[in-house]
Amino acid sequence: MNAAPAFQRMSPVAKAAEKSRERLARLLILFSLALLVPSMTKYLTWADSVGVIPFKPRDYTLLTVAAVSFMVLLNKPSICPPSFLMLIVPLLRVLDAAFLQRFTITALGDHSIVVMSLISNLLVTFTTVFCLSSEPWRRVAIWVAVCTALFSAAGVYYEFMGFRAFTRIPGRMAGYSTDPNDPPIIISLMLSALFSLNPRFWWNMVLVAVLTPAIALTLSRSGMAVFSCLMLCYILANLRQHFMGMLIAAAVSIPLAIGGVTILAQTSTKVGLITNKDTTDRLQAIYELDFERIKSPERGKDLQDGWEAAGKKPLWGHGTGAGTSIWKPHNQIVALWIDIGIPGVLLYIGGLVLLTFRCCTMGLRGGYCLVPLWLFIPCSQILVESPHYWFAAAVCSNLVFTGRFRLVLRSPAKPQTTPHAPLPQS
Repeated sequence: MNAAPAFQRMSPVAKAAEKSRERLARLLILFSLALLVPSMTKYLTWADSVGVIPFKPRDYTLLTVAAVSFMVLLNKPSICPPSFLMLIVPLLRVLDAAFLQRFTITALGDHSIVVMSLISNLLVTFTTVFCLSSEPWRRVAIWVAVCTALFSAAGVYYEFMGFRAFTRIPGRMAGYSTDPNDPPIIISLMLSALFSLNPRFWWNMVLVAVLTPAIALTLSRSGMAVFSCLMLCYILANLRQHFMGMLIAAAVSIPLAIGGVTILAQTSTKVGLITNKDTTDRLQAIYELDFERIKSPERGKDLQDGWEAAGKKPLWGHGTGAGTSIWKPHNQIVALWIDIGIPGVLLYIGGLVLLTFRCCTMGLRGGYCLVPLWLFIPCSQILVESPHYWFAAAVCSNLVFTGRFRLVLRSPAKPQTTPHAPLPQS
């Protein structure tokens, strides 16, 4: 039905209430974007390091968190408990680092700086999940996913055009995060949430066309692999409905892809007149699908060292931070095992298994989110510290768990009943 005639048939009081509800929803979307986009893309951290912003990231985070939380309370929040229960893992890491301090990190000058960073990430992550507890959570999630993916890709394009150098690895674009492996993770997670919420196939494909070159410019082997798996699942799920359109799109995109690969090979493998051999080998291995060359022997050694470290203290681990500082296994399960032991691993894997089971019983609803949630585990060691990772998990959780607990500020008024007159005596 058309919403305009229905709105016109409303009473003046109902129209005013509907307009007020729409204004509150738009304000929630605006404040959510102001908090989550800079945090997820790590723009806030980069801007503070180079002195672009005139305020501290801590102050900005606290202000926007308060604003978002207040707007959520005004938008009839209804809590999905599994979405918040998944945050037990990052909460345990914060408690371990702040109170037990079984492992201290002094790389940033003092261990308290690391603790404050973990608390800030947890606060943003909690607010991210809380945003999806509001009544218009689907609109909020779609806006956040689209803007975050575009902003992350914009940083990569900005660096590729030579305006500024962000990356810490020559020959590879990284965007604001300075790590070339981060943009593919962010973009893939945002696209998985968008695919699960937005049924408009061709709008999604236009966004994919805009974002794909950014992933290619990072030369991330794991990022390209997971992104390809996500796109394969999405295309196969919509192949029957959009078969002819996909054929036309493939005929147009293949020549463009060949030209893009040629340009990428010419620009990314050279620094001035010097050829970057590492980048050349990486690019050749990716596009020739040479899986033996795609494998990194350095990462294999790091993973082996990580398993040995986990075996030394398998029950409770070495303490939060050990899995990302002394040992860097590039594997989330091993890193979590090194940090907080077997209980943390069981909670983490148990949450993902529960999401997967519910997804299967609900007709694969939210299944796109599970692709990067699972496949990035053997590729990254900082997923549990990333708000965008828990954002995709919360979107999946809200889709597969229908039970909600609504927060109400006042109980509804009870209807007054008129006393019954006594029956006449016979």
